[in-house]
Amino acid sequence: MQIDPQNPQDPDRDRFVLSKGHAAPGLYSVLAERGFFPVADLPTLRRSGSYLQGHPNMNTVPGVDMSTGSLGQGVSAAAGMALAAKMKNPDVNVYTLLGDGEIEEGECWEAFMFANHYKLDNLCIMIDVNGLQIDGPTAKVMNSEPLDQKMDAFGFNTIICNGNSLADLEQAFILFDRSHGSGKPTCFLLHTTKGLGVSFMENAVDWHGKAPNDAEYDKAMAELRASYEVMEKEAERINADNKSIATRDSYGAALLELADAGHDDVVVFDADLSASTRTSVFAKKYSERFFDCGIAECNMVGVAAGMSTFGYVPFVSSFAMFAAGRAFEQIRNSIGYPELNVKIAATHGGLSVGEDGASHQCCEDFALMRTIPGMVVICPSDDLEARAAVRAAYAHKGPVYLRFSRLATPSLHDANNYTFEIGKGEVLCDGFDLAIISTGLMTSEALKAAVTLKRQDAISVRVINMPTIKPLDEEIVLRAARECHKIITVEEHSVIGGLGEAVCSLLSEKAPTPVRRIGVQDKFGHSGPAWEVLRDYGLTADAIADAVRSFVKEDQ
Repeated sequence: MQIDPQNPQDPDRDRFVLSKGHAAPGLYSVLAERGFFPVADLPTLRRSGSYLQGHPNMNTVPGVDMSTGSLGQGVSAAAGMALAAKMKNPDVNVYTLLGDGEIEEGECWEAFMFANHYKLDNLCIMIDVNGLQIDGPTAKVMNSEPLDQKMDAFGFNTIICNGNSLADLEQAFILFDRSHGSGKPTCFLLHTTKGLGVSFMENAVDWHGKAPNDAEYDKAMAELRASYEVMEKEAERINADNKSIATRDSYGAALLELADAGHDDVVVFDADLSASTRTSVFAKKYSERFFDCGIAECNMVGVAAGMSTFGYVPFVSSFAMFAAGRAFEQIRNSIGYPELNVKIAATHGGLSVGEDGASHQCCEDFALMRTIPGMVVICPSDDLEARAAVRAAYAHKGPVYLRFSRLATPSLHDANNYTFEIGKGEVLCDGFDLAIISTGLMTSEALKAAVTLKRQDAISVRVINMPTIKPLDEEIVLRAARECHKIITVEEHSVIGGLGEAVCSLLSEKAPTPVRRIGVQDKFGHSGPAWEVLRDYGLTADAIADAVRSFVKEDQ
């Protein structure tokens, strides 16, 4: 590639787009070795405050030409770059790397058609054909073969080679250079072995995005040293001992409970993330009612909508960014508009996704789902509430959006005296100086803040857990306004369009009350350990307590 580390923004440089953005560590290593930034910065990857985010960010990392992370989108950007290059400087080449699971996204094929239609012979699309994706072999999850025939049919100059062979790769790039002027974009089908060089990682799907423990790391590095005689860099090891339960685990358990209870109409859909969304526990026992749609969230939503018309109750599962974000139009038009009985279960919502960074930290999902007429929006605070919310969503006739967290949360409820009801909040501790209304992960932090304020400042705080953001429990909010006179809302979501705005909208019309909204302040997230990121954005018990102190003192 024609690139210059001393002039990373050279307008006449070649471009590279890492569409499979989760491979960012590999890209960063190459850029550092080429001199775009110090090699010594590599160990800061995904740490709070680091410019090396979990997925490529063109605004922070020198040498990165496009921010990526959400699969299927990078190739469209690459096509746009190639088109612009054809218009400004035909000598500029554009390269993009995709995964073979990623091409299950329909947007990829739209971009392929675009590249062919506009004769982008300066575009080289490389597909990493390792045959594996998160939920297993691509041939079983969503078979895309024969890829060579398909790419040929889309008008590409298709080159098949061994992606683990430098000699093969060199020859492939020579062929790409020779194709200039042909009017045909080029596609490399790079047959690779995932985890090559480490015996227990080779072709093992479980190692997608998984960090080795100390013993596994030592064994892997010993094998790599023996094979390639390379020097390793020590990685920070984090051994957190957290006995709390992530609500995504509760979601998987609740699905199993529904099925075990004889609800044969429950069907579960996933988009190549069943291990992460925890639908895998349902799939293991009820495989005939589990459907992996591959990396194709929009199609998954449409298929679930169709299945619901036969009396089934589909639970559609993916990360919040892909469920609420990517598939918004399908949810709106294919589920919301016809008022179908489909449940959208989104895990990994909010900033607490942590190291994956801004591209995966969905802080807009409440806002998006609240705008859909008839959509119920729920964000439970702990294990018991999450499992109860799933059961309530199943019983509710109509569309429901449920957000679950990746981060484990402490148990706040007692099974002997707790009942979940859609549209109802609850007072977890009473007070009269101010009311905190919180949802999801932030409820436990609000409780901690209330305890601190009572002990250290003699400030009496009412904490209201609001698991249902739509429909909002108006009665409990209005009562808090009358009795506490000041309200703070806390949510792991943008302050735009979420719980805070729902509370403010109600109070502005029925009981004008001073309100402060704690949440993400019109910013994108960044990579780092989950609690460090939450601290950076003021979403901790200490930050909540400080906000309460300041608010209470305003009129004193």
